[in-house]
Amino acid sequence: MIFRKPPYSGTLTVSSRIFFPFLFLQKSNLRKLFLCALIICHVLIATGQSYLGAISKQVNFREGPGSEYKTISSLKPGTQIFIVSLETEYDFYNIIDIRTNKTGYVHKSFVTIGKQLPKSEDGLFTPNGSTEDYESQIEIFNNTSLTLTLKLNSQFYSFTPKEKRNIALSPTTYNFIASAPGVIPNYGTETLQSNTKYTWQFYIVTRRR
Repeated sequence: MIFRKPPYSGTLTVSSRIFFPFLFLQKSNLRKLFLCALIICHVLIATGQSYLGAISKQVNFREGPGSEYKTISSLKPGTQIFIVSLETEYDFYNIIDIRTNKTGYVHKSFVTIGKQLPKSEDGLFTPNGSTEDYESQIEIFNNTSLTLTLKLNSQFYSFTPKEKRNIALSPTTYNFIASAPGVIPNYGTETLQSNTKYTWQFYIVTRRR
């Protein structure tokens, strides 16, 4: 952040008539303001995180955030879902049906929110040399028997089992979600540099509960 010198000089005089109304609020009102601030901070933090969840009642799984959008399927109670964010669009959550790896929307009243999932701290791509191209060059290998879906910001890429492919991306910061059928998605943030080659291998880690 750059702080610039104001376009004036001299002494700044504060009038004694200026007063600050919040200093005269009653304790109960101050407490309400404080609680509101805490709630706002909690919402801002929560919307940057993804969660596991479950469908509480049978609901239509739609292509967009509204009943006017086409129905992808009907989700049964107990269906496990990945909630992209607690921030809603017209009271609809953007979700991934973990079993099918399909992306869509369901109304929030049909969703039970589970545990918060940690963001990937290490990103996805490993730098692997330089390139003469300004764009970042990424070699992606889907080392599984499943179809991989990689979302980078609003762009989707699909990789068949054992497929290896190179993609070129503008050097910037991306929010990513890597997912496959029956696998809990991996998500986080990745910053790509210009004139740089990257590699990434998608594989599945099995953990015992």
